[in-house]
Amino acid sequence: MSNWLIYPLTIADQQQHIEHSEQLLSNVQSGDPATIYWSLAQPAGLVLGFSQKESILNPAARAAGSFPVYHRRAGGTAVLVGPTLLSLDVVLPADHPLHLPDLVESYRWFGESWVATLAQLGAHTRMVTPAEAHAQRALRRQSETREYEMLMNRACYGSLSPYEVVVGQRKVVGFDMIRRRAGSLLQAGVLLQWDSQLLAYLLGHTPTEQKLLQKGLLDRAVGLDTLLGRVITCDEVISTFERVLINDERQRLMVDPLSSF
Repeated sequence: MSNWLIYPLTIADQQQHIEHSEQLLSNVQSGDPATIYWSLAQPAGLVLGFSQKESILNPAARAAGSFPVYHRRAGGTAVLVGPTLLSLDVVLPADHPLHLPDLVESYRWFGESWVATLAQLGAHTRMVTPAEAHAQRALRRQSETREYEMLMNRACYGSLSPYEVVVGQRKVVGFDMIRRRAGSLLQAGVLLQWDSQLLAYLLGHTPTEQKLLQKGLLDRAVGLDTLLGRVITCDEVISTFERVLINDERQRLMVDPLSSF
């Protein structure tokens, strides 16, 4: 396996993280090492998927304008960022062995790495199969389930995608990707904690929608603190993931996380 260029955990405004990730992907070239970039957003905010419009938000929340809203170039749906979500970006050049032609299968190694990481931390998880994800998407097209499933799908952690990491049917680690000719950017969001109340308020347009979202999202996602029965730190997650992925210290190339801001 080639070397890994590692940016230690960076805490900054989410827009800085978005721009930095896009810069890393734009600059990637054949022969480059794979790049790991860890981040936490400060202040907290809401990140919308590429195809989502701000009309997805609660009109009252939009009018107040007091909660930052960001837009990412990757697909998927809304994610609440801040101290409860640890984010990881992995940039792979097109000639890297983990950059696969099959878009769905490109997530498999990522899911396997997170399952192994969480097992070492004491959380027994599994990957979502492509068939499971397809079956849930099919519910959005059925008349009896469409309305509820489309509501849950406003949030990333309200639906499943292939090789994401779950306990039962509750998501712990969500994925998305940006793909370009020069390489790919895989992104993971790890739920350190999960409280659906704020997200339900931001995405629910009516009290009824908010109530459904708050309960439904609790059924569909779970934080590591709940799984492990304790507060887990970012450093614990980061060091364990890197140990799983990079078992040879000689492959680690460290970078100043603020050097390119």
